[in-house]
Amino acid sequence: MDTPLRSLPHRPVLAAIAFAVAACFAPASPASAKPVNYVEPPKPFESSPAFKTPVKPVAPGPTTVPFITWAADGVTVSANGGLEATPHSKLAKALGVPVKLQLRDEFEEQVRDYISGKSPFLRGTVGMIDLAADGLKKLDPGLEPVVILQISWSTGADGFVAKGIGNLAELKGKTIVVQANGPHVDLVQVLLQDAGLNPGDVTIKYVRDIAFNAANGKDAANDPANALRNDPSLTGAAAISPDILALTAGGKVGTGAEDSVKGAAPILTTKTANRVIADVYAVRRDYLTANPDKVRAFVEALLEEQARFKGYLDNIAKKNAGKAALTDEFKKLCKPLAGIFLADEGAVNDYILWVGVDSELSLASGNVSFFTDTKNPVGFAATQARIRKYYQEIGLVKSPGALALAPWDWGKFDGSSKPAEAEPAKPRFANVESVRTAAAGQDARVLLTYTFNFPAKMSDLNWKDYRSVFDTIHEKVTRYGGAVVQLRGHADNFLYNFVRMKTAKGDKTYQRRIGNTEKFEELPLPSLEEVSNSANQLSYARAFAIKRAYAQYLREYVGLSPAEIDISRFDVKGMGVTDPLKPNPTTPADREANMRGELVIIGVESELPAEFGSEDLK
Repeated sequence: MDTPLRSLPHRPVLAAIAFAVAACFAPASPASAKPVNYVEPPKPFESSPAFKTPVKPVAPGPTTVPFITWAADGVTVSANGGLEATPHSKLAKALGVPVKLQLRDEFEEQVRDYISGKSPFLRGTVGMIDLAADGLKKLDPGLEPVVILQISWSTGADGFVAKGIGNLAELKGKTIVVQANGPHVDLVQVLLQDAGLNPGDVTIKYVRDIAFNAANGKDAANDPANALRNDPSLTGAAAISPDILALTAGGKVGTGAEDSVKGAAPILTTKTANRVIADVYAVRRDYLTANPDKVRAFVEALLEEQARFKGYLDNIAKKNAGKAALTDEFKKLCKPLAGIFLADEGAVNDYILWVGVDSELSLASGNVSFFTDTKNPVGFAATQARIRKYYQEIGLVKSPGALALAPWDWGKFDGSSKPAEAEPAKPRFANVESVRTAAAGQDARVLLTYTFNFPAKMSDLNWKDYRSVFDTIHEKVTRYGGAVVQLRGHADNFLYNFVRMKTAKGDKTYQRRIGNTEKFEELPLPSLEEVSNSANQLSYARAFAIKRAYAQYLREYVGLSPAEIDISRFDVKGMGVTDPLKPNPTTPADREANMRGELVIIGVESELPAEFGSEDLK
């Protein structure tokens, strides 16, 4: 039985559904708490019983293609004209045979179908495909999964909720829960890594389902949300957005009433970490070798349908300037998709918000960037290497390795002979004031901090002298594309401490050594206000120099055009001497430690402007 609903959109109607479902597991007293059915993922994954399936060639006739309960998979359904095999759909014409779409949220079931020849395709995140790759290649070289398409990014539908912590680093020593072998393993890996935590720093428990599944019974918890409700040893859970809303009393702080968990708060969702969960299709090596043109045509058909959806979504994003007839046309197209994915054709607006806000279709340009840009810190190679390293550390795979990638020209999937062009960047915030307001908002949360040291004088800072620092800045800025990026400059407080001491004694002057001589000159003692103002100006200049150097890095190293650069999320802040690492510096090393920069990633999800909302779908 497939597990349901990877990610329903976090909208009022569906949140109400989530609340009702979760009521089956409303918080209970310790005496009446439901047991949690924890599972242990096969380690390595290739030891899963799924790999005992007899290897067979791909079955002739109509081709089965798996899909999962995810908004972007509605594009696949639309391109096929529905779920059933029909000879005239776009996908059927591409593969030369009718295509039957089959819901397969349970990844091990997909693996069984794949090995047995029932389907030549795998549908999952990069991490999920990588999880199975070694075992499949060992069974038969022809089973090697070759990644052929990025479908989408999760941009709001998945996230992490926790109780009793202020930031991600505070997860150290705690216990969390996540669905085994699912998309949230990718998310948890990133959160631990960027919080500076090692896999052993956090105890991770696993459950079978990503959300409540009535087919697995109501007597025990089998999903992260209900595990958090019933196991007081848990601090956090990776969950879908409706569950996060339910656990946190509507995205605030859980009270313990109804189906919330007391003290539980949303830490972040993929609205903030919007370059973490990448959904892809992969195909069997033997099938691709035998049918390269058909597989390419399959990818082209999906990208063409994505472009069609994007046109409709862009029209809606124009709000009052959009064409009502196009919006009505898109609603008609999406009505059966709402029935398939949300079990209610009347929830068409919810489906559109899901596919247009909580997910982001990759399009041809996104596939070019993801698969071919070697400087993309969240591209295919970097994403797969990051996940593989984590899997190896926790025993899910045995050795390093790289996923195979389809050997075609990714730049020519826009239907022309010209390479697909990247879209101009869309500023997240209108101006500096709106960024600062968001960063100072009541719901703003510091997610992680990256500290680096620079010399005292930074007016001529060159990114080339600090390449590794700017590589790290670029990685985190890109990964957390929905966060405010605060660059904080810090000044050394040695002079401030000195003047404060002299002032307390009633001194009006001080002596300063003349060069490298043994002579001193007497100078008027500056006021504390003067020293503080000078430190504030210096630290602001230090932070601004980092921002300026980062823009140069993007132009000169990454190769972005001015239109592709968006630093509207950046807030530059001079901290002066208010937060020294060494409060009482006595050595040159202490003073250098205080002269630092900080990259602070701040979650501001409640302040983020959306492309469009339910009010635009009337």
